[in-house]
Amino acid sequence: MRSGARSLLRRGARRARTAARVLVRGLPPAPTAVARPAAKRSTDPMPGRWVRLTHGPARGAGLPERRGLDPAEAAAVDAGWLLVDAYERISTHAAKHVFGHEQEAWDAYARDTIELLKSPEGRQMVDIEESRVNRLRYRRTMDFAMKGDRVFDVGFGRGYLAAQLIKGREVARYHGIDIIDTWVEESYRLLETNGLADADIRLEAGDLFALTAEKIAATDANLVICCEVLEHVDDAELALRILADALPEGADLLFSVPLHGRLEHVWGHVSVFDVARLKGMLAGAGLFAHHVQPLANTWTLVVASRSPEPSARVRDADRRPDVDASAPLVRARHFVDVPQAGFVPARGGEATVEPQQGPWVTCRSTGGGVRFPVAGIESLRLGLGYTECADLERLDVVAYAGTTRVTSWSFKPSERLPAEGKRAVWLRAGEASRGFVPAPYGAMLDVDAVEVRPRLGAGGSATFELRAAYLP
Repeated sequence: MRSGARSLLRRGARRARTAARVLVRGLPPAPTAVARPAAKRSTDPMPGRWVRLTHGPARGAGLPERRGLDPAEAAAVDAGWLLVDAYERISTHAAKHVFGHEQEAWDAYARDTIELLKSPEGRQMVDIEESRVNRLRYRRTMDFAMKGDRVFDVGFGRGYLAAQLIKGREVARYHGIDIIDTWVEESYRLLETNGLADADIRLEAGDLFALTAEKIAATDANLVICCEVLEHVDDAELALRILADALPEGADLLFSVPLHGRLEHVWGHVSVFDVARLKGMLAGAGLFAHHVQPLANTWTLVVASRSPEPSARVRDADRRPDVDASAPLVRARHFVDVPQAGFVPARGGEATVEPQQGPWVTCRSTGGGVRFPVAGIESLRLGLGYTECADLERLDVVAYAGTTRVTSWSFKPSERLPAEGKRAVWLRAGEASRGFVPAPYGAMLDVDAVEVRPRLGAGGSATFELRAAYLP
């Protein structure tokens, strides 16, 4: 008998003996459970969930900003960079939450103005090529292309942008290169399927790093496009310099790269781009940015040229309809002052409340708190006057919906922030003025009462002045 079979027989015999012992003697007693401390719920949100964790080097003195000559265009470019930076410093989910209402307006613009293409039989990845975000990328690229333009496209891919430019913008000529030679025939098939075979189009295999000014000049191009290419190359700085050096006189360059922190699952993307890198790349290539825009919470789109003069292309570009996409942040915009009569001693403690001049009341506590009504809380504003608070160990502000505790904020006096003098504080769900620590929160619009509770040392007392207002 082989050793493997003997081993199986031995294991089977051991299991049979164990089963027999259990039948005769019964199961052994269960091990004594070891008490474990209850898990503590963090009062802080998960790091990186909303604000992205970054570990970049310390900011240096900085180089002079490279701006165009037109102040209005330069201001718009600065705003574009700032918006891109905001997208990149918050998480993808947070950006969707913060900028979603504006993104919906842009998505509607692309959806309403771009006709889906007919795909050749057997074409793969159509749902990706014509996805919501890619349709917006095509739409914005088309917005900067004018009727009669001669386009040179570096990295034409599967031909979807080429077809949309010819069909939707009536560009006069389109010349594209791509390092993947099989996409030449694939793109021609797409163009033919959509009735564009007779357009002035030439597609060929080609390498960005072999590009020359003579190559582009021979096509008489006045718009060079390079979308979703720079993230695929080992030296993006060199690639942009080559594009800039090959740019014909008076021509514009439109390029896009993924926003920092987006499309990180794509193995072909070898590097990432933040605002600092893109500004350095443009300066190193001798280019001036005329338009900068975060696109579809996915890409950064840049229109640039070698001239600092304002760009007629940017000035005349199309954009989404002038429909107000702003979304109200609050249901009420006026603070409600809590009247003196609204302040009463909280249940379950010893406290008195005395009205003072104006909106203030004086609270004296030997262990109890002060309660006042609200009608939901967007924001809570308190005026605190620490009159006699030597025994104060902690001050809790607790929000209730009926008898249910919704959230709280706690303040512990310290040498840096003593319980002395008067102070105005603001409190919101999950955030607060300096010194107050917020707790996890529930439905803030259900809050109907707030208590201010001093926590005192043994036998201690506290006297403080209080006023309150809230944004419902």
